[in-house]
Amino acid sequence: MKIIAHRGASGEFPENTLLAFEQAIKQQADGIELDAQYHRSSGQFVLLHDAFVINNAGQALSFEDFSLEALLAITHNNQATTTLDKALATINGQCLVNIELKATTSDKTLITTIVDALKKLLNGFIERKQFTYSQLVISAFNHPLLLKIKRDIPQVSTAALIAHCPLTFDEFKQTLQVKSVNPSIHCLNQNLVNSIHQQGLAVWVYTVDREQDIQQCMQLGVDAIFTNYPTRTRLIVNKKQKNNN
Repeated sequence: MKIIAHRGASGEFPENTLLAFEQAIKQQADGIELDAQYHRSSGQFVLLHDAFVINNAGQALSFEDFSLEALLAITHNNQATTTLDKALATINGQCLVNIELKATTSDKTLITTIVDALKKLLNGFIERKQFTYSQLVISAFNHPLLLKIKRDIPQVSTAALIAHCPLTFDEFKQTLQVKSVNPSIHCLNQNLVNSIHQQGLAVWVYTVDREQDIQQCMQLGVDAIFTNYPTRTRLIVNKKQKNNN
């Protein structure tokens, strides 16, 4: 079972920051998950979980109301907000990267703009041999966005985030052509895992920090988990595996 550092080693370091990613690598996580928002005025992907951010004066504003320079000047525990470009350059192919695109739009023009920008960015890292496509996964709750990504960047793996239990998983395999379905730990059960696996898809579960949840994921045959504490999670997984041998 793969251990993916959720927003980096975010249980101990500021989430979605270069420091959190560097520490996740030191903690030997199998991969790093990060959140990327497309900033329309600059054409850059900024690493933010929420569409509203707290500036250094304590005000909550839409990230689109900031210039790129102003966004990058915002700090959390002395760690600056960063871009997807800088994050990928820092990780530099040392582990798998799961890029969660935070986009609620259904506007086809904006979706095309986002995918075009993503394709250009990823192709640059591929051409410079800093990553291979096998090291990159794009996930989203916005499934029309995933469909567009798969059509325009077929080399990259995609993953469908869900927070519910669908009746079937046929569309995830046939229509979306995702590599994995990523459910919340709160809707995880054996039938869900079996149904996804029957489609030939992997099961990557978020967000898994408690020991009992880690053990449940192992027992159910989950393929990967997103955790805020990579080192602690690895110890629990290794202990469970040792006890089973």
